[in-house]
Amino acid sequence: MKGTRTLLSLAVGIAIASPSLHAASFSCPADSLLTPIPVIQGSGNKSPLIPSDKFESPQSVMVKAVVSALGESLNKGFYLQDVQGDGNPQTSDGIFVYLNDKHFASKYPDIKPGTEVCLEAKVEEYYNHTQLKPVVDSGIPRLQVIAQRAAPAAVPLRVLENETLARALERHEGMRVRLDADSALKISRNFSYDYAAKRNNLVLSRQAPLMKPTQLHDADSKAAKALAKANANNRVFLESDFKAADGKLPWLPGWEPEQDYLRIGDAPVNLDALVGYSYNEYRLIVPQDQVITAGDLLRTSDNDRQSAPARADGTDLRIGSFNVLNYFTSHSSVGGALNVLCKDQADADDAKGCNRGAKNLEDFQLQRTKIVNAITEMDADLLGLMEMENNGFDSHSAISDLVQSLNARQKDASKQYAFVALPKALLGNERFFGDDAIMVAMIYRPARLMPQGDASVIALPVQKYQDAKGVEKQASQRDALVQRFTVEGSKEPLTLVVNHLKSKGSGCLENLDGKEPADLQGKCTEFRVSAAKVLGEAVSTLPGQVLLVGDFNSYAREDAIRVLTDYVPTEGQRKIVSASQTFLGDQVYEQTGSEVSKGYGLIDMNVKFNKEKAISYSYEAELGTLDYALANPALASKVIAVADWHINSFESNLFEYGRDFSGDMIKSGNPFSASDHDPIIVDLKLKEESNGGGGAMGALLLALLPLAWRRRRG
Repeated sequence: MKGTRTLLSLAVGIAIASPSLHAASFSCPADSLLTPIPVIQGSGNKSPLIPSDKFESPQSVMVKAVVSALGESLNKGFYLQDVQGDGNPQTSDGIFVYLNDKHFASKYPDIKPGTEVCLEAKVEEYYNHTQLKPVVDSGIPRLQVIAQRAAPAAVPLRVLENETLARALERHEGMRVRLDADSALKISRNFSYDYAAKRNNLVLSRQAPLMKPTQLHDADSKAAKALAKANANNRVFLESDFKAADGKLPWLPGWEPEQDYLRIGDAPVNLDALVGYSYNEYRLIVPQDQVITAGDLLRTSDNDRQSAPARADGTDLRIGSFNVLNYFTSHSSVGGALNVLCKDQADADDAKGCNRGAKNLEDFQLQRTKIVNAITEMDADLLGLMEMENNGFDSHSAISDLVQSLNARQKDASKQYAFVALPKALLGNERFFGDDAIMVAMIYRPARLMPQGDASVIALPVQKYQDAKGVEKQASQRDALVQRFTVEGSKEPLTLVVNHLKSKGSGCLENLDGKEPADLQGKCTEFRVSAAKVLGEAVSTLPGQVLLVGDFNSYAREDAIRVLTDYVPTEGQRKIVSASQTFLGDQVYEQTGSEVSKGYGLIDMNVKFNKEKAISYSYEAELGTLDYALANPALASKVIAVADWHINSFESNLFEYGRDFSGDMIKSGNPFSASDHDPIIVDLKLKEESNGGGGAMGALLLALLPLAWRRRRG
């Protein structure tokens, strides 16, 4: 099995002296003394020439083959391919020769694709990548150039029936392969910066993009764990042989935000690559001579960029939810107010300070343009927002800046927006909504609905604990924003609750060891469950039609969402539990976490309408949803359409407003990659159906109703 070796082994590998080529004393032996590459590779994950408890063959081998490609940067050496092969699809005909000399291509120009060489080498499992390490005499590898031939043709990459992609890649390890339509490898993570491998790349999977296991199956279930294992065997990184310049995709030189973009689900074809393995992942390494165009991207029409969905027939109110990826105005170049965590203006201007958003005016203006374009096209009458800067509600605030910019784009006065402001009594220092740098917010169109009374807050639990070093810690969640509205034509009020629960990468008492939990839910699950309990109790007391929207940082079958929706404790199933040492204000909420005794019966409208196609987020090459519209039964019956608008999750994050790792790329103000979460859109039919009575007088009264409504509102 592929696995991990120690850092000591890596250090030893790097310490080998850089060899020169062409040992004068070496000449190729008779064919009977040569070892074919398929024999070296064998039919398993490890070379049969290496003992089970070793990483290198005890004896050297003599190999004669043809160079299929050079490894000129990340992979220092060259690839060999057996000209004859053994006709067995279970054994690879190719192998990598590791030289540990990044300059070898310029030093020895006769080593190139098509060169037939003969060498003596040890067989090595280098971090479980089968390769040849040349034997050296006085620093010179025992290698001879035999002749120049035609470079070996790439082999179409095929996955056999009942075979995993990982197994197919192992069968082709070290070989030059070609991606075509029958390879059926589709983008599962768009081109971005891979922090684990320190290089720009993307991820492919076979047949379809990968789904988060807990999007489809209950957390910690056998089905979820089986899908996680299947996903791990159905992905491969696609990358260049050398580290690409920031903002560049070498094998797709036309790549940019407007025309030659990539989307998750696209299949690149007519592209050659070498099959490698590093950082515990299979990799398709594209040599420098490979270039394709946008015409070599197989893309279905329903997977391409789309305009925002049109309102469903009968819609009289549209509600949305949108995480706007740190919309901050506190940088001095922008001129907004400081947020609650800022010490001073220098803190807001510091690259690692209290400002989590744009670090200069140019980036902020791009962010604002993209967000305004997206919201304008969404055409929501009521919209919940996440990751707005928590810097007040006056004219210098982020929420005011966004609304002013939005209204400048609305040609029709009836589409102008206003924002919901909390009473000062509910704000810290009469300005701040909670104690985080970001907050949730709400905007609405006064021409379509009007607030009924003041906005209110559902305070969510905080957790107080000591970390492993005994340091006092506090984990918090953004409090929920609640506003009731009167909607024209509807007898019942409508209440919107905007939420942003604790993130999966945060610190909590239950994850003091810092490890990822085995149940596949990420960190702080129990803390999100505590929030779900508080939310569930609070919204169950709200009258009329209620909708919860927001970023819940939970996939569809994870504990927090199940508690809010369909969780029913039954004998024999895994119990859902809340967090320990939680407080509501100064009062203890739960000193010790407890089993959740019920679900709260809200209805996940996105899953109801779209089932497994409910997707708003991409992470680690897997798709799922973190963004929800959860309705109580009174409102659920009024929902006629729900859609995720895939402007972000399917796109490259290098198209976002930030300049990190995007180099001199020309950015676009289009709505694609406006954020990292897709907005969710809910169409409602709230107006009561006319019973047809009243004759002409009834028709006259109905015709006059909108005018009376406007006068009463004004």
